[in-house]
Amino acid sequence: MTKIACLGCSWTEGIEINSEPMKNEDTYPYILNKWLSNQGYTNTMYNAGRAGSGVAFYPFTTNYLLEQFDPDVFVLQITTHDRDIFPFDPIDEDRKKMNFGWDLESDNYYKVWDNNVNVIHLSPGFGASASEHHSEERWSWFIKHIWEKKIKDKVTPKLEYEAFKSYIATWYEQSKDSDYQIFYYYQQTYSLIDYLTSLGKKVIPFYWLNYKPKLKTRLFPIRQFPSVENLFDEKTFKSLQIDNGYHFGKDGNARLVQEFLGPQVLETMK
Repeated sequence: MTKIACLGCSWTEGIEINSEPMKNEDTYPYILNKWLSNQGYTNTMYNAGRAGSGVAFYPFTTNYLLEQFDPDVFVLQITTHDRDIFPFDPIDEDRKKMNFGWDLESDNYYKVWDNNVNVIHLSPGFGASASEHHSEERWSWFIKHIWEKKIKDKVTPKLEYEAFKSYIATWYEQSKDSDYQIFYYYQQTYSLIDYLTSLGKKVIPFYWLNYKPKLKTRLFPIRQFPSVENLFDEKTFKSLQIDNGYHFGKDGNARLVQEFLGPQVLETMK
């Protein structure tokens, strides 16, 4: 029995389509699990994707996976660099702890949930919706929702809505493309891969997009990992997308598994 964990953002978890979550059967972790079973392998799959998250959050998810399931293989979908987390300290002691959970969705297929109320995931769309210098408005309602659910009367000193929104906008305007942010994007990614490797785990890292920012440091070289965007020609890549966020539907995820992820995971089982 090989235990496989997939880490990533909404491209891994499965995007909502018309406000409805993507079916488990359409996500690439589920398809990968079935593909391996059809090859005669007995395995268990953990879909630990979390919409909106970035590599700064992956170590927390990984720690939970190691403690709860101890996977043998980690499939690591590396997100874009312009993401981060906003950690804060709630007044309520019970809300301070990192909190994850899981559901057994079907035979040997688990969905791992991020139930944390002390972390906010900062993504480009989220930040742009907070900025008065950007026309994006899709997530404006969500910023207010997050403030009411996680911040209002739950932290000290009090953080009013406009101040919270300004914080998000400041991150978006001033931090997301800085050398500081880019450096830690690589540092966090590489340290996670190296740590898992030191534990004897097999790690399959890949970029979803050909989105590697230039690193202005000589402390470590940029490592080359495959990019899904480069696995297909441009026309095919676009034809497999189901929205302008580059997400794949069932057909695209099936091709991703057949042409890349499936063979990569099989190599770890030899």
